[in-house]
Amino acid sequence: MQVRHGSEFLKFAALAAGFMAGASLATAQATPAPPTPAVSLQTYTASDQSATVGVPAGWKVTKAVYGIITMSGPNGELISLGNTLIVHNGSQPNQTTMTLPYQSTITQKVEAVWKMGVAASGDSTASVSLISAKPIPLGKIAQCGIFLGSQTGAKGAANWEMRFCVMPMDTNGVYKLFWLDAIIPASLAAQERATAEAVLSSYRPSVATLKNLLRPETPPLPPMGWVPPSGYSGDPSTVYGEETAQESFDCMDEGVIREEPEEDLPAYCQ
Repeated sequence: MQVRHGSEFLKFAALAAGFMAGASLATAQATPAPPTPAVSLQTYTASDQSATVGVPAGWKVTKAVYGIITMSGPNGELISLGNTLIVHNGSQPNQTTMTLPYQSTITQKVEAVWKMGVAASGDSTASVSLISAKPIPLGKIAQCGIFLGSQTGAKGAANWEMRFCVMPMDTNGVYKLFWLDAIIPASLAAQERATAEAVLSSYRPSVATLKNLLRPETPPLPPMGWVPPSGYSGDPSTVYGEETAQESFDCMDEGVIREEPEEDLPAYCQ
């Protein structure tokens, strides 16, 4: 499976992200999590300077290009960051592009992405269960959430989490999905939770990378009465697109990647 951004094709990384603090997710959610212990990470920078991330001792980066970074742990752990998928609005399947109704819920979109991942894996025994979803309010910028679940398959049972966002649809009926994910073998989920959280939170795409990933495929038209920022000149659509891209960057970086509290986000994120 491949992920496309503009003229570049990015391989679709391992789907899932996960950690649990106790015997069951319900228990973990109902009981306040213990203080997160410090996790030692070594900063890794992609060779194209598109992103950085903290890598735990014993883990190996397997891909780092165009803002996507994937890594694997010594015990079957997998983490994938900066995934972007271009989707066309519609209800009929398409052999060359992913097609999903934009009006479907974010949970339905997460499930559709999982189905694609399972199909691509070739594991006929694979089964995925979505357990919970926590919304991340970003107003007009994106529809985001943190999704927790579990999976079984030929490689055994695992717990996962996905920080997943649906970007606004452009005037040509095209929108983007963006996510960070990790997958941890169920037997290691409790002890690996802090490590998984630390890695997910350490991911830092460059400003240029994240703006490019969040920019609509079709440049947006500025609304009536819109005034360009002081000092800017040129095509209004281009200038307006740059302005909205910066706002999307701020909200995605602070609200999803850094998980800042909603009340601390800029007003345009609401």
